Amino acid sequence: MLCVSYIAKNMTRKSQRRYKMLWRSPALMAVLAIVAVSTSCAQQVVPAQEILAKIAGNEPVYYDGVSISGDLDLRLLSAAQVSDSFALINSSLGNASFSGVTFAKDAVFWGTAFGNASFEKTSFLGQADFANTSFANASFSSATFAQPALFEGALFFDDVSFEDAVFAKDAFFSQALFMGNAYFNYSDFASYSYFPGAQFLGDLLISDVDFSGALDFSAAKVFGRANFFQSRFSSAVFSNAIFSGPVHFGLASFSSLSSFGEAVFADEANFNLGRFSQAAYFSGAQFQGLALFGLTKFEDIASLQGAKFYDDLNFKGGSISTILLDKAQFAKNSRIILNDTDFNRFKAHWNEIAGQVVWDPGAYLALVNNYHGLGWSTDEDDCYYQYRSQSQAGKELGWSKIIDILAWLSCGYGVRPSYAGAWSLIIIFLFALVYWKGDGIKKSAKPLHEPAEMYAVPGPVTLRNALFFSTMIFISRGPNEFLPVGRNRYYVILEGILGWLLLALFLVTLGRVMIR
Repeated sequence: MLCVSYIAKNMTRKSQRRYKMLWRSPALMAVLAIVAVSTSCAQQVVPAQEILAKIAGNEPVYYDGVSISGDLDLRLLSAAQVSDSFALINSSLGNASFSGVTFAKDAVFWGTAFGNASFEKTSFLGQADFANTSFANASFSSATFAQPALFEGALFFDDVSFEDAVFAKDAFFSQALFMGNAYFNYSDFASYSYFPGAQFLGDLLISDVDFSGALDFSAAKVFGRANFFQSRFSSAVFSNAIFSGPVHFGLASFSSLSSFGEAVFADEANFNLGRFSQAAYFSGAQFQGLALFGLTKFEDIASLQGAKFYDDLNFKGGSISTILLDKAQFAKNSRIILNDTDFNRFKAHWNEIAGQVVWDPGAYLALVNNYHGLGWSTDEDDCYYQYRSQSQAGKELGWSKIIDILAWLSCGYGVRPSYAGAWSLIIIFLFALVYWKGDGIKKSAKPLHEPAEMYAVPGPVTLRNALFFSTMIFISRGPNEFLPVGRNRYYVILEGILGWLLLALFLVTLGRVMIR
């Protein structure tokens, strides 16, 4: 374990604290055990000058399971080029600098443990194999990888920089472990880039990066900040990725399919001003912080089916072709902000989002038109009803508010025919009680003879007679065998007027609902 101790001594204090905190982690213990075995102090010791001499003589370099003594500084070479193959496998070395060096053929460092290593502006014309390597401190800034670059299972104890690096072929970072911050800003991935299962214990800074090929970031974990600001993606897969800190995709563009299915955003997820040219898949994702899509443009389907939102979902000022939000789950205080949002299809039933949509007249009317276009009549009516209710609640008392209240009570703003039907039954019953209790109608012995009062039958009428009379007055005119007496004549006129109004509202509202 002496070599592992050497690496720990060369880390910064911040990384040493991370190292001590994670030392008891079973996963890390296993990784360090592999490193310890591969860098056993029983290794054969090879002086750095021996390697430099072979390179200067244009000889191939191949060492397996050795320990390099002294500083390996290839900048001392006059040509700054390794013309033959270079392989340093399962070995260990302290300070090493390959800055500005060109590897004309394959460079293999598989399983090797580095102390301080610099590959700044290094050019790898052959394959670069750093699989299962470990670094105390390392930098690959402005490095160029002309052939596939393999960093699978690599372990970076401290901050590492790949800024301005160029990956002309596939780049493999599967299962790599970054214990410090990882800097990939301004780098260029011209082919496939693989990060599945990679872990970033610090920040991941990967802004203004070109991913010309497919990016696989599935099941990766970022415990610090993740910054993909203004990066450009072709096909990108972030399925099942976990972002424990805030993640920033502001101004990022996705020119092909992108998937964030089942991803977890434990903090704020910022996609503001982003652009998705093809389908964007967020189904089953968890947004435990703010989900910000302000001014984001979705030119194809955006699927958030079954996604979970613990905070606001903000589409303010965005442009959406089609969004699938059905079966999404929202926390009690979560809000859906659609203010100034332009969308063609918004597929989520109103009863699933009614309590979350922030009040905005334009947004509500856009949803009403959306449901009409989808043929979802019930959702259209429910959304319009809530729109009118919210609009009425915000008005000051006046004629406009009074008319709105009457429209609400009488027919539910024209979308609830049951309201008019219920009021009709109530009015019929109430007037029947008035006629019955007040002895306001009399039965006529000779209904067709004038004057009718002369032929009135003495004695009160029954409640059944009063209900019959009230119903006939409400729907047409009173029956000939009954006649109102006294001031009940005026009640009959009032009931008739209410009957005509409510029946008209009921028929118009019912006809609108049925014809549609």
